[in-house]
Amino acid sequence: MENMKHDKRDYKLRGVVVGISAVIFSIIFVMGIVNPELFTGVLWGIVNKMCDSLGWLVNLGVLFSIFLCLFFLCHPFGKIKLGGPDAKPEFSRFTWWAISLCAGMGMGIVMFPPAEVIEYAMRPASGMFLEAGSPQAIQWGFEMGMMHWTITLYGVYVAAGLVCAYVYYNLKQPYSTTSTLYPLLGNKVYKYSSIIDGLIVFAIVGGVAGSLGYGLLQVSDGLRQIFGVVTGAKTWIITAIVVTIIYTISSVTGLKNGIQWLGNKNALLFISLLGFVIIVGPTVFSLNLGTQATGGMIEHFFTNMTFADPYPGSDKWSQWWNWLWYIDFFIFAPTTGLFLARLSKGRSIREFITVNMVAPCIFGWVWFMIFGGLAAHTQWVTKSVDLFQVILDKGHESIMLALFDQLPLAVITKPLMLIIVLISFITLANAVTSTVSKMSITTGKNYTEDDAPAGVQIFWGIFMGAIAVIFLLNGGLDGAKVVKLLVGFPILILQIAVGIGFLKMFIKKETPEKIGSDGHVIYDDKIPTQGKKLVENAAK
Repeated sequence: MENMKHDKRDYKLRGVVVGISAVIFSIIFVMGIVNPELFTGVLWGIVNKMCDSLGWLVNLGVLFSIFLCLFFLCHPFGKIKLGGPDAKPEFSRFTWWAISLCAGMGMGIVMFPPAEVIEYAMRPASGMFLEAGSPQAIQWGFEMGMMHWTITLYGVYVAAGLVCAYVYYNLKQPYSTTSTLYPLLGNKVYKYSSIIDGLIVFAIVGGVAGSLGYGLLQVSDGLRQIFGVVTGAKTWIITAIVVTIIYTISSVTGLKNGIQWLGNKNALLFISLLGFVIIVGPTVFSLNLGTQATGGMIEHFFTNMTFADPYPGSDKWSQWWNWLWYIDFFIFAPTTGLFLARLSKGRSIREFITVNMVAPCIFGWVWFMIFGGLAAHTQWVTKSVDLFQVILDKGHESIMLALFDQLPLAVITKPLMLIIVLISFITLANAVTSTVSKMSITTGKNYTEDDAPAGVQIFWGIFMGAIAVIFLLNGGLDGAKVVKLLVGFPILILQIAVGIGFLKMFIKKETPEKIGSDGHVIYDDKIPTQGKKLVENAAK
């Protein structure tokens, strides 16, 4: 049979999916310009109420995600191959891990680990009753920060990605967030697919706006420290334009070209920089403190994980740090999950969890020990720089590059660090642009490409970059936080429902695969395929 010829025009835009973000953000921009103080105050009032009422659910949602991953890692279900017994992997394990590492941690791990150690130790939660800067506060800060950049981050992402991959490859459902509810609700969920995917896209765009805003601040501060460039609106706009062009082009080139190349190179840069700091930094101190903090993190994991400080007069530390991070993870979970799913064809469920969660967690653990230890050593042992004062004067984004002034070859390592920030920035935006673009279209039978059309990807690339700049120019990183928290709670509830439905399907043995008495997987070809047709009809 002759191969079907690709028709790049055989697709339709999902108007509701694209329109929800466009309309809501337009309203946000207008209201923010007309009366920004009132607008921000009202939103923060709503967010504070939601955190007071549902903060406990955020903690339990993260715990449930981690449990889900560990269950499938250890259970015989982990042997099931994504895509069926004949599916073949498309990427090497290193490339797979590299893309997963960069898309998951992005620029966050470049910016925050040393800053978190200093921030948490010098301003610990009031409910912990710790003296600022004390050894107990330092260890607690280390424990909390390490937890953020290992098990909680990847527990949320991989739980979402596992459901996406299995539903897409094994249940043959459409490539959309709505499909992850199929195990819970069946075909009836597709009646609301456009609204669900539209809200997800809106949440993601808001989340990316905040993350890109932080990235722009860090890049601008790097230019200031290295080249003496004055930071401000002009620098932000120029940086945003350059970075947006780069990540949009690399997204358009496709997963197997631009994103794969960036992921490989950035992972090598991560490893090289980590190795350099291990060689020339206070590694013995970092390993001692990091090992001690690891023991504390394990011992106090459930206490720290469920910390809410509900008493009157608290400083709302959980809201500004734990819950903001966890909500951020949940906001990115649907699209990060879809992105991770695209890399996983031909791999087993156990491989998926190992490469996307266990291996990045180990890397994040080592990275946090080394760079967090360097920050602690600088602040409390050599006392060569008051990093807490740097945070107060110039923000968290200044800490990482300031640390390299304490090490040899700063003239080389600081520009290298800036390159890593840029590539991490680009990889994050890449992953989101690629995934959101695919969610924005319905393809026909003659559309045979894996990626969305270039025009759709260019639209989303420019749109997200523009939102990030507008938030910054209007003092809007706080506004971005509001949007994240406000939209994040519905996404949290959605992801918990997705996980419950997925677990229920396996426990009730409603899957097309069964585990035989000898522990081997028995595959069944009778797999439901109605979802794609229902989504196509809904789009029409």
